[in-house]
Amino acid sequence: MIPENDYLRIARITGSHGLHGELKVYVITDFPERFETGKLLYFGFEKASREYRVEGLRPMKGRILLLKLEGIDSRNDSDLLKGMDIFIMGSDAESGRDLLDEDSFFYYDLIGCKVYLKGKEFGTVIDIMEAGAGDILVIEDLNSGRVMVPFVESMVDTARLNEKIIDINPVEGLFDI
Repeated sequence: MIPENDYLRIARITGSHGLHGELKVYVITDFPERFETGKLLYFGFEKASREYRVEGLRPMKGRILLLKLEGIDSRNDSDLLKGMDIFIMGSDAESGRDLLDEDSFFYYDLIGCKVYLKGKEFGTVIDIMEAGAGDILVIEDLNSGRVMVPFVESMVDTARLNEKIIDINPVEGLFDI
């Protein structure tokens, strides 16, 4: 569970759109209702430092949407936000947990999990990266090195997630052990 005073990243601003302050946003949440008109969102580089209320939303293609914020009314205003991440409060994220399927989880549930390889502790999940072909677990091994494992069912077993444990079975040659 995410602490209620922490923030959860749900999108990244990739650019401006038009002359009236719309933002082009790449969404990483599976809950588009987080962007409904009137919702309060938090913005920053790596951590939340500003807040804006959603004024409007238009879907584009795939995970891209156009977002209009109160107080952002020109291209110059929207250009200043380019590259920022968009966050929600942890308490808002947790309120959506009941929307998940029984065997589903939030990605932040994985952060901090112990990782086991062939029955032995291997490291800890420290991040999840979005990549073109899928998501990647970033694991800090017991020697403080970092390894990356594609987050696919054949390599990552989340059956023990309730114990904060993930088992990995990387393909041969993915990393040296």
